Amino acid sequence: MNKQLTIQPNFNIIDIFKMDFSHKNKSNYELYKSGRYALYFGLKNILSANPKLKNVYIPSFVCPQVLMPLNSLKLNLVFYQIDENLLIDKDFLEKNINSECIIIVINYFGFSSDWEFFDSLKNKTSCTLISDNCHSLFSKYKGKELNQYGDLSFNSFRKNLPLLSGSQLFYNNMDYKNSANIKMRSPNLSELFYMMRSFKPSFIKSRLGDTKLVGHYRPDGNNKYFFDPSSENKIDLISGNLFNNYFKCVHSITSHRQKNYRAWLNYLPQSEFIFINNLILDKDTTPYVFPCIAKNEDIMHKWIQWGNRRNISIINWSNKREDLNTKLRLMLLFPIIPDKNVKKILEDVDKN
Repeated sequence: MNKQLTIQPNFNIIDIFKMDFSHKNKSNYELYKSGRYALYFGLKNILSANPKLKNVYIPSFVCPQVLMPLNSLKLNLVFYQIDENLLIDKDFLEKNINSECIIIVINYFGFSSDWEFFDSLKNKTSCTLISDNCHSLFSKYKGKELNQYGDLSFNSFRKNLPLLSGSQLFYNNMDYKNSANIKMRSPNLSELFYMMRSFKPSFIKSRLGDTKLVGHYRPDGNNKYFFDPSSENKIDLISGNLFNNYFKCVHSITSHRQKNYRAWLNYLPQSEFIFINNLILDKDTTPYVFPCIAKNEDIMHKWIQWGNRRNISIINWSNKREDLNTKLRLMLLFPIIPDKNVKKILEDVDKN
């Protein structure tokens, strides 16, 4: 039995016959293998244009993959706090940011951060802003696409779309524009395995493709499996010629993801979870997952195991930082991929 629900959409082999070789990339972005490579090369361009920039301010609630390019560039990392409502520590940033600082702003789970605050801070301090949209490929803030915020922004295709790789690096500040010619590459072996993930029988527990967890990332360890700037770092030619097809279906993708988001909201018991009520599901939001916080560790493990028994991927999205908000350590993500009807699946689960 295959997974009924996964966090990331499975690649559909039939889509290979839908590749569009006629499109032209826009001049304000480049295509990379993943978000961490886009971030790495974007930061290299920023540092080349302004070598004085050394301090990077980054949220304490962060996927370890984001730290790889920062450590590779030997930048000084300063963590700012995120509370259980995903609100930023504005006082800390206002006291510490100056023109020699870079701030990475994460738009969590498809929901925009407070860009009014960050734009105001940039106007006051002339700091450099980078918008991390890996969870927020199609979301907007006040009608404006999130990729248009920050001096640079980047996203992730494979987190949101049934593709093998891909990330757009947007140059909103043309002082950082790279004139390099980004060419596509052939899919690697890991991506070819990933193509077959939807055919994997449930009794095979190992992961197919480049999907190992990186929650235990160590800056002093060998992490070349996850991040190697000297390797082929461009988008694969299959994904590079498919992604525009999905960009034509944004309304449908958003609609289905929102319906599935509401299905979890109505299903999960309030007695066991803390719902993040300030996340507003409006017309500008294309959610990545349904996020909520388990009220204790036993409840968190109970629901992860509940999902395993029903072939539903439920993950604890956290990291090992000691200064991380204690409630955020219990953050669970529930899948809402648009090609599934979560409400129907949950109804069938209850019948069985």
